Amino acid sequence: MRFIPLERLINLHEGYRQAFKIEGADIILLHEDGQTYAFSRTCPHQHYALDYAKISEGLLLCSAHGFEFDLKRSGVLVKPAGFPCPALKTYDLVYDADRIGLML
Repeated sequence: MRFIPLERLINLHEGYRQAFKIEGADIILLHEDGQTYAFSRTCPHQHYALDYAKISEGLLLCSAHGFEFDLKRSGVLVKPAGFPCPALKTYDLVYDADRIGLML
């Protein structure tokens, strides 16, 4: 595994959102409500782009169908409850000196 730097910590601020393509995966790095998240750029339901998805209290709302995914619990679908949809792919963030990134 190796550290893939995404951003300098000094650049993270409320509302920060940046897309990355890393080893073929499209990822969004986002800072909202004092938390930083990394997750897939597409909804697992019908692959709708999540570039402008709303985040509130750790829940991501897909604007295509109103599905909500819990970013604090590995991207699990919480709404609609019981719907057979895979979890949103989330990534664990790693800090190295003044940078935030992923271990891949």
